[in-house]
Amino acid sequence: MANTSSAKKKTRVIERKTISREMQKSKIKTLIKNVESLIAKKDQKSALDQLKKIDSKLQAAGNKKILTKAKISRIQKRLNSRLVGISKK
Repeated sequence: MANTSSAKKKTRVIERKTISREMQKSKIKTLIKNVESLIAKKDQKSALDQLKKIDSKLQAAGNKKILTKAKISRIQKRLNSRLVGISKK
């Protein structure tokens, strides 16, 4: 338990940041699921448009240290490869 007033404030700040970061992660996961569902439906044009929107959100999350650069790269690579797989079939 925090003893000083500055330590108590720090715990409040951490709680606020945790909530906002969880919300942002949730939004990103939802966008990823939307793209994956479009890929499953083989709707390449819509999936490509959504993927462009996700890329900017992912980069912003990386800049804010919400997601690591490696995880962002991995997500982008997997979605791009699935999208390319649609056009080959």
